[in-house]
Amino acid sequence: MQTLTWFRYDLRVDDNESFLQSLGSNKNLLVYIFDENIWRDQTSSTFHLKFTIDSLEDLKNQLMVKYNAHLNIYYGDTLEILKHLIKKYNITHVNSNRIFRGLLTNRIDNTCKDLFNENSIEWKIFNQFGIQLSKRNRSTWSKDWRRFMSQKIQNQSDVKCKFIFDSMMTDYKIKTNIIASSVIQSGGSRQAERLLDSFISYRGTEYQSQMSSPLTAETSCSRLSPSIALGTISIRTIYQTTLNKLKTDINTSHKKSLKSFKSRLAWHCHFIQKLYDQPSIENSNLNPAYDGMRENSFDEKKYQAWTDGETGYPFVDACMRYLKETGWINFRMRAMLVSFASYQLWLDWKITSKYLARYFTDYEPGIHYSQFQMQSGTTGINTIRIYNPIKQSMDHDKHGHFIKKWVPEISDLPDVYIHQPWLLTPIEMKSTDFKFGERYPHRVVENTKSTQLAKEKIWSVKTSKTAKEIAKDIVKKHASNKLFIR
Repeated sequence: MQTLTWFRYDLRVDDNESFLQSLGSNKNLLVYIFDENIWRDQTSSTFHLKFTIDSLEDLKNQLMVKYNAHLNIYYGDTLEILKHLIKKYNITHVNSNRIFRGLLTNRIDNTCKDLFNENSIEWKIFNQFGIQLSKRNRSTWSKDWRRFMSQKIQNQSDVKCKFIFDSMMTDYKIKTNIIASSVIQSGGSRQAERLLDSFISYRGTEYQSQMSSPLTAETSCSRLSPSIALGTISIRTIYQTTLNKLKTDINTSHKKSLKSFKSRLAWHCHFIQKLYDQPSIENSNLNPAYDGMRENSFDEKKYQAWTDGETGYPFVDACMRYLKETGWINFRMRAMLVSFASYQLWLDWKITSKYLARYFTDYEPGIHYSQFQMQSGTTGINTIRIYNPIKQSMDHDKHGHFIKKWVPEISDLPDVYIHQPWLLTPIEMKSTDFKFGERYPHRVVENTKSTQLAKEKIWSVKTSKTAKEIAKDIVKKHASNKLFIR
């Protein structure tokens, strides 16, 4: 049996069923492909590339140390590379873990499926998220998910195969969207394990209370999301490690934080399920009653101000600048950035979502597009939540420390104006040598007026008969059974 083991978004050896099951083959070709179409897509960037390269280097080392095996890495068109390898090595079986990465990846998978069928190759695909692939049943989802996550962690098994050496990539000259930043999170399974250990042991003690502010979230959040997205550690490993820690003698605050974190692992898979059930959420409104609502009123100047961190709202701008420098920001601030773009600026989420995807090192399409639609009000089933950037600023950066670091051009303003510099009086502007339009821009919109206008527009659709009827079907198909977050 000649097996090709296809590593994709599962760059680990422990709890990797696709890889571990392949060890019983006669010959085994371990493969990773940088698909040129994916890396040239508008959602990819050097943030993802650097994290991926780190993870591949770590995986290569683990394979060599534990199995004396070589990882063969390729760059180009996936279908053509697989055609070549199948013919060259007379491949009879392909092993991979199931991935859910959106429409482009679905098209690649469909062409590969045809190729394997044409060549009578058995493609074994293993589930790594515990979602329901058939017989979708909301009432049993949580039970099924917990059962999957409670299965024994798989690790090194008997090696019967001979590993094939074919290719060695050393320069990683991959064409993608370039982002100039030196502050990118490191990848790899060993790094993910260190993050999990430090989070479970001490960093996450106050996770529940500190995850909302960008001042504290950087260290109190797990920071495992890029590792989960690329699969350098399995969700099952994280789930069981968290569960085991909860059984030990920890204080009430720590216990509440870890329970909150554990529930988010289930939510992660819940959103993966949504993408699997309805891949079109990547580029179409979940509720088509909202079609045309924003598409024909896109304001390029507002979009540019948002992407540049120059909206005139210090907290919004600080969050955007922080994200663009680091490739990560906490969930509440992501929600605020999206909400502000979708409501106050009335920008189409189908454009803004692609922009932010490039900057999220942890870009996970299932979560990404579900959250964009929720924060943009186009699902028809979720509460319309319009974030007030001034309130968020005062709640989560009371003394303006985050703002002063990331919007230094206003760092010398009196604290009372750091959240709302437009309230400066002429005398105070003169005393601080501050002029709007020179050091810092005027507000691109007035928050109260733009929010009210957005509410009127969104509610006019949400309360329509058509939107309500469609929403009923969406609830039946996608709405969560909240029992699974226990």
